[in-house]
Amino acid sequence: MHNTQPWRFTADGRQISLYADVDRGLPVADPDGREMMISCGAALFNVGLALRSLGYIPETCVLPDPGQPALVAQVSWPQRAPADEFARRLLMHVLTRRTHRGAFRPGAASPGHARRAARRRRAGRGALRIVADDGRRAALAAAVETAERHQRLVGERLSSWHRTRGSSAAPGRGPR
Repeated sequence: MHNTQPWRFTADGRQISLYADVDRGLPVADPDGREMMISCGAALFNVGLALRSLGYIPETCVLPDPGQPALVAQVSWPQRAPADEFARRLLMHVLTRRTHRGAFRPGAASPGHARRAARRRRAGRGALRIVADDGRRAALAAAVETAERHQRLVGERLSSWHRTRGSSAAPGRGPR
């Protein structure tokens, strides 16, 4: 959520532990930590994806220790298997992922931009849905405007979450 990356990893031999980094949580926007857990799940998925692309079979234990609530999962890789080509291709998308958080100019996309987006969609590198109907476009624009307004209001209340140096937790340490 908001690119906070609220997780930490530790490694010990053939086991990776994933911890929720509560110092990077957003208590105003995510008071119950649901979005933080979704973010941790995405990070966990990427670990498994990386292991499969390297020819390992990941074994994941989710929420392994009730006494350590920040410990989200542990992943080991006791067995090998031929590397998964689909996992390799999918991992490349993880490595090239980009997020645009700025505003977009009003009006239609340029024909060149629309052609590039269509090529990426056909190549499996994105999604494209053209909303040509004026009524649907107006409804979509209103929904986006409402979401942006809400995000600005929430953002004004989130001044405490941003840390220029990331989490206060030392790398490689378990939860405090």
